[in-house]
Amino acid sequence: MLISDLLEVIDATYKGKDLEIRLITDDSRKCVQNSIFVCHENGVEYVQQAIDNGAVAVVCRKEICPDCIVVEDTRKAYALLCGAFFGNCHKNLKLIGVTGTNGKTTVATMMHTILSLSGKKCGMLTTVCNEYNNERHSGELTTPDCFSIHSMFHDMVQQGTEYCIVEASSQGLSQQRLYGLEFEVGVFTNISQDHLDYHKTMENYCSAKTGLLKKSKCCVINFDDSKADVFIEASMGKTITYSLKDDSAHYTAKCIKLTESGSDYAIVAEGLIQRIKLNVPGEFNVSNSMAAVIASIECGCSLENCAAALRSFSGVRGRMEVLNINRDFKVIIDYAHTPDSMRKVLLSMRNFPKGRIIALFGCGGDRDKAKRAQMGRTASELADISIITSDNPRHEEPMKIIDDILSGIKNKKNKVFIKENRTKAIEYALKIAKKNDIILLLGKGHEDYIIIGDEKIPYDEREIVFSLLDKS
Repeated sequence: MLISDLLEVIDATYKGKDLEIRLITDDSRKCVQNSIFVCHENGVEYVQQAIDNGAVAVVCRKEICPDCIVVEDTRKAYALLCGAFFGNCHKNLKLIGVTGTNGKTTVATMMHTILSLSGKKCGMLTTVCNEYNNERHSGELTTPDCFSIHSMFHDMVQQGTEYCIVEASSQGLSQQRLYGLEFEVGVFTNISQDHLDYHKTMENYCSAKTGLLKKSKCCVINFDDSKADVFIEASMGKTITYSLKDDSAHYTAKCIKLTESGSDYAIVAEGLIQRIKLNVPGEFNVSNSMAAVIASIECGCSLENCAAALRSFSGVRGRMEVLNINRDFKVIIDYAHTPDSMRKVLLSMRNFPKGRIIALFGCGGDRDKAKRAQMGRTASELADISIITSDNPRHEEPMKIIDDILSGIKNKKNKVFIKENRTKAIEYALKIAKKNDIILLLGKGHEDYIIIGDEKIPYDEREIVFSLLDKS
């Protein structure tokens, strides 16, 4: 595609040659011959590397080199240019966006199950995987970069995909990765403290999340969340609320029955009632399923088909994933890595007090430090035993992170254990587990690696658990 064709979608100044373009990227290392490099706020020092690698034009806010495409906002321009490069295929898809601190992947995957079993060809872009055309592709970001997003949209349209469900992260929204897209439905699950290393304040974090609802024709909002009114006010289209307890919401859950392996409840709205059976545990998954059902109804699915599809939903890797260990205790892997998600997981397990709850967790390095003490406090209050360990320390000392967690725990006697090495921590949890105990391995979830420094080292907790049990 020629540069002149691309520039039709943005307001820009360009005096260079009209060349054929092979690639658009904001990563100078990925530039190839006849590519465009998009230079964001801190990218000036990488311009020469991009040119050396083959970039023939640079998108920037002011002329910093020959052949500059000067724009007012490089991030918005990047999104629009990538869309144009792939023929604006997103306009041929019905997009559903899901945002919130917790529950995004589960809601998206539940919706994918419902839409697919209702006969609609559907793709999804989630934290765990990108799935379309009956293929699963791993992804590094909850919301991929603009070029990747539009490349996948192009592939979906080529294969006749009708719907695509997209997880909308706060960083993805604030960095305009979804700029220029219109969503049929936008879902808000909940909001609690996370990513303050990036957003700095909860107000900024919340504001970033509302960005999805401002570009959605229909907004499905969790009425039980303390910030529900903020998201309702931000909604630019039809607004539908759901609740586990408030009858003033458009949809409510009634007669909720929770078990260790799932739940059963009635979803009720004006003129509608349907029993829903889930094979994944936790009251929070009742809430997640309500969001998925309502959004699916807005996409043309019947309530009956939603219920039937959810009966076959077996869960998401790393989200309340029960390992088949053939022991008299349970091991569950979950991605819970915020105080709120940890609280919800632990409270859901407290409903079944047959044995002890053993919570094993850590906190990521180079990330929101303020939540560390809160997670320590939450675990000490709700778990019978807490094993504090390492979790993606990145460039921080693991014991410094552990000390931050411990600062939130008042009573450490007899129920808090420190095992810096995560494998040793898992080994200890398996060693002390008794009949009917539940071991919760929290924080890693779907991840099959651990990050130390800049190195991503293979590390799958499932393999670790089975290997240790084989030796015992």
